[in-house]
Amino acid sequence: MSEKTARIYVAGSIFDKPLQDSYAFIKEESVLQVGAALTDKRISAEAFLDCKGENISDKNRQYCELTGLYWIWKNACEDYVGLVHYRRHFLLPDNWLERMAGNKVDVILPVPLYVAPSIAGNYKERHIASDWDYLMEYFLINLPEEYEAADQIFRGNLYSPCNMLIARKEVLDQLCEWMFPILFAVAAHGGEKEDPYLNRYPGFISERLITYFFESRREIYRVVYANKNFLK
Repeated sequence: MSEKTARIYVAGSIFDKPLQDSYAFIKEESVLQVGAALTDKRISAEAFLDCKGENISDKNRQYCELTGLYWIWKNACEDYVGLVHYRRHFLLPDNWLERMAGNKVDVILPVPLYVAPSIAGNYKERHIASDWDYLMEYFLINLPEEYEAADQIFRGNLYSPCNMLIARKEVLDQLCEWMFPILFAVAAHGGEKEDPYLNRYPGFISERLITYFFESRREIYRVVYANKNFLK
């Protein structure tokens, strides 16, 4: 069996605040500059750019690290691909790729976070509730076979945060092919918000959608969880 290739893309932008903590990249990690279409400045000469090839880089103010996820979907070619952040990285053993491939793991997600009163309720309390309501309306109209499962899972309390994952490339492709049309529809309906934080709602919704996608497909995908750091 040929050796598997892997790259974990570390999303960063020119607007990131300098880190106080030190962190040494593992050998599979490479910087991916997100929102690169919105500036002529570059993080480094070695960084991958989310404005190359098929991309949505110019939507970064609203989609944040998802412009990086979209770029990975459309342009990366490794057997295993991942998305992490300049401040948040998975805590992985040195032989993580060997173990992932050897155990036929499809995806690594962050250890789930507990929220109350529910995934849906927590979102609606912290963000604009009408965007969530439209998301569920989208399920009801466009994905009626998934509506009840989505409603049930979103009534739960656990979701994997931060839009972080490492997956077999074909699995990431399947996730993105399913998820991005939903996000584009929600964003087209919700429009842009004046508040920069609230304007990032596609990224907040995607955290919940990634959780739903894999939780509802337990019979299809083998999922494991890993801890992450949070650098200051």
